[in-house]
Amino acid sequence: MVVAAGCAPVISRKALEPVDKNLGFETLLENPDRYAGKSVLLGGDIIETEPLPSKTCIVVLQRPLGSRAKPSKEKGSKGRFVVMAEGFLDPAIYRAGRQVTLVGKVVGREVRPLGQIQYGYPLVANIELYLWPVEEAAKEWRFYIGASSVKVF
Repeated sequence: MVVAAGCAPVISRKALEPVDKNLGFETLLENPDRYAGKSVLLGGDIIETEPLPSKTCIVVLQRPLGSRAKPSKEKGSKGRFVVMAEGFLDPAIYRAGRQVTLVGKVVGREVRPLGQIQYGYPLVANIELYLWPVEEAAKEWRFYIGASSVKVF
């Protein structure tokens, strides 16, 4: 069997094996403590990355996963979650707006201030994390030839 590199999953098969495919993000968000110990596949947009003494905390705006488990910008988010990763992840690299996909083990709920409310974030311990490459917007160049213009992408 031949698998095209463009279709290969970004998370290893070993990390994906224990994932509870029936546990959706909305269900997890309702009661993270109930699912402590379960493995989940999640993704979204990084909101904030905070290095701590022996780990890094990443706050993520959840997005539904599409092809290759890539977070979809076209579909709405159902909320936020926090990823705890061992060691140091540089906030300049894991910066706001970058997309991640991960397999992690649910730890429970962590309540943090969000604006003027207390928000219950599902807390997930990272098992495997993939940082998606930055996508450059298509560059448009316009050349004028006489009274006509030609677009070049």
